[in-house]
Amino acid sequence: MKKIILAILFCLIVFVTWFVLSNLTFKSDSKNRIKGIDISNSYDGELNWNALNENKGFVILRAVREVDTCETVGVKKFASLIDPNFKKNWNTLKQHQIVKGAYHFFAKNVSAEEQFKTYSEAVILEKGDLPPILDVEDRNCDMDEALKWLELAEEYYKMTPILYSEYFFYKVYLKKRNNIYPIWLYLDETSCMEPSFNDPNCIFWQYKQDLKINNFQEKVDFNVFLGDSSEFYNLLKK
Repeated sequence: MKKIILAILFCLIVFVTWFVLSNLTFKSDSKNRIKGIDISNSYDGELNWNALNENKGFVILRAVREVDTCETVGVKKFASLIDPNFKKNWNTLKQHQIVKGAYHFFAKNVSAEEQFKTYSEAVILEKGDLPPILDVEDRNCDMDEALKWLELAEEYYKMTPILYSEYFFYKVYLKKRNNIYPIWLYLDETSCMEPSFNDPNCIFWQYKQDLKINNFQEKVDFNVFLGDSSEFYNLLKK
C-alpha cells in the first residue's frame, strides 16, 4: 500500500512539474529586445512620456474597463465602459510617435457583441498601431464569449488580435480553447523563466507589474516583445 501511495505521489509531482514548466524557458538577455509598458490610465493629467527612456518601444493603454454599475448593496451588474483618460493618452502617444496599442478588459456577464461595440467606438487603429488586444483574467467570465470578441475584432479591424492573460490562468482556462490567436502573458521575472509557447505563439511577455518609473506619474507594467525587430514591425497595422 505504501508503495502505491508513493507511486501516486511521484506521478503527481511529475505531472505538476510538467504542467508548470512545459511552456517555459530560461529567461534570456533582453538587452536587444523591444521593451514597452502598459498602463491603466489612472492619472488625469499629462504624462511625461519622455521619462520612459528605453521602455517606450511601445505603450499599451487600457481602452475599456469593467465597471459595476449597480448601486444596490450586494448586487452586481457589470458594464464595459470606455476609460475616461484613454483618448487623451492615445492622442498624445500619436504626437510623440510612440507605437501604441489598446486593450479591452473583458467583463463578466456582458455579451461579446456589446463589449466589442464599446471597444470599436473607442479605438481607431491607424498605420503603425498594434493589433486589438483582449485582457481576460477572471474565471467567472464566459470564455466562449471572450473568443467571440476576438473573432469580432479580427473581422472588424482586419488584423489578428492578441489575447492577454496571466500564465497559469491561460494554461487552465484558455490554452485548450485557443489555437489561433497570439498571446501576451504575465509571468513575474523572479521565476527566472519566460514563456515559450508556440501553440499559439506567445509574442509579448509582461514580466513586472505595478512599478514606478522616475518622473512618470503613473504605475506601469513592464513588457518585452519576444521576437526580433522585423517581426515586431510586421505585427503593426499597415
